[in-house]
Amino acid sequence: MGKRKCLVLGAFGHSQYNCVQYLTLPHEAPVKRLDWLMFVLKMPPPAPRFRGEPGSPQGWGVRGALVSVLLVLAVLLVACSSKPTPTAVRQAPTTAPATVAKSALAPTPAVVPTEPAASPAPTAGPLTITYWEEEGDGGDVLLDELAAAFGKANPDIRVKRVHMSYQELRDRFQAVSQTPDAPELIRCASDFVGPFSALGLLMPVTATVDAGRLDAFFGGALEAAIVRGTLWGVPDNYGNHLMLIYNKALVNDVPADTNAWIVQLKTLTVPAKKQYGLVYAFNEPFWLMPWLGGFDGWPLDAQDTPTLATPAMADALQFVRDLKIIHKVVPDQADYEGAYELFKSGQAAYIIDGAWNLTRYQDVGLNVGVTALPKVTQTGLFPSPMTSGKYWLFGRQAQGAKLEAARKFVDAMTAAPAQTAWLEKMGRLPSNRAVAQNPKITADPLLAGAMAQLSKGRGLPAAEEMRCAWQGMSKYLEGVMAGTVAVQDAPELMQAEADACIAEMPSQTTSSK
Repeated sequence: MGKRKCLVLGAFGHSQYNCVQYLTLPHEAPVKRLDWLMFVLKMPPPAPRFRGEPGSPQGWGVRGALVSVLLVLAVLLVACSSKPTPTAVRQAPTTAPATVAKSALAPTPAVVPTEPAASPAPTAGPLTITYWEEEGDGGDVLLDELAAAFGKANPDIRVKRVHMSYQELRDRFQAVSQTPDAPELIRCASDFVGPFSALGLLMPVTATVDAGRLDAFFGGALEAAIVRGTLWGVPDNYGNHLMLIYNKALVNDVPADTNAWIVQLKTLTVPAKKQYGLVYAFNEPFWLMPWLGGFDGWPLDAQDTPTLATPAMADALQFVRDLKIIHKVVPDQADYEGAYELFKSGQAAYIIDGAWNLTRYQDVGLNVGVTALPKVTQTGLFPSPMTSGKYWLFGRQAQGAKLEAARKFVDAMTAAPAQTAWLEKMGRLPSNRAVAQNPKITADPLLAGAMAQLSKGRGLPAAEEMRCAWQGMSKYLEGVMAGTVAVQDAPELMQAEADACIAEMPSQTTSSK
């Protein structure tokens, strides 16, 4: 939270590839592992991700790239120099049902020794489950407090927390997920859901969590952890979304629909004084997403296939282009920091920015308001910014009593009391509908406005195909805004670019199918 920091190339709230992660596939599938490696090496940078949102990773930089290359070479050398015997290899599952039968969750029978044990068996103690997390900003303290409360209520279960960096958690979980060293749970950003589910490392939520409990969550909060129609994670907080922020010295009332809003924006724009009705990073696809949703479109369909060549995309592109070219209510150029500087200096009435930066607007020296984007007049739909959060994922190796203990722990860590603690102590917005009515939100105009927009958001797709959708949109959005690419041509061009990217993705037989 707080300062807006540097742009890091990686899907906002979405997966960051690395050159090692797909080498963890079985040794019997060297061609698949090599295909994934070649695909990753050829992939262009995905859509922007911003530091300042909780849990966002840092860019790799030169050092990270060299480490990744060395790791790749090391793995390949090991694979070439020694072939493990069949009994030494743990096979990664190639398919998984949407639900797991009870028999599949039963513990493996213990092996009976042929000779008496040298010493008496130790007295049975509490069952220990382990989770890995990449929480920052002091959230680890709250995690321990919540786990301690769970331990008091469940003395037969001991919970071990292991903290890792964002990238370390991704790499290590893939390396040990098929071994006895794998944790029962990981708590992480929704970015992890796509690659981990594609590699068959996770257990579907429907195999462990009572479906009735999921009714308590916002649909968008669950949507960000769904791949191929299967839910892979349970959120304990929610947000990282765009919202409308305005200067109350210039704006008395926010219009209810976009037609009235555009009229107001025109009255607030004085080009000679470099004063604008609206500023935002209009060349970034992430800022296009609310309008795409408002025109009843979305970048991926229910099968996680890019759907960019649609009337909704054309309408959304026309809308944002007209704000600049026809209505002239935004600057000719405005990147992320440029937009913020204009708003901070009082030269813009509105800015579209992320909830991760809410604190800096509290300190900007202006009397600001926060609200949801106006309803799209043509469709009657509200814009739907992409959303994400922190999720509890069940490792595929969790079984029997440990799986049941992990389920009880996740139930507690995502329940209303836990989410209330995240809200009150860390300022994290909830994924639970009831907690969204907490007075800490409803009595705070800024949080209430942020929550009003969040409730209309949609989960950022976790599927790996979203990277290809970002690629298609990124390549042509800037041309549309500059007038060098015709609006009517852009959707087909974006789709062709995304399709070409999809064609390069190695075929996968995954647990999500």
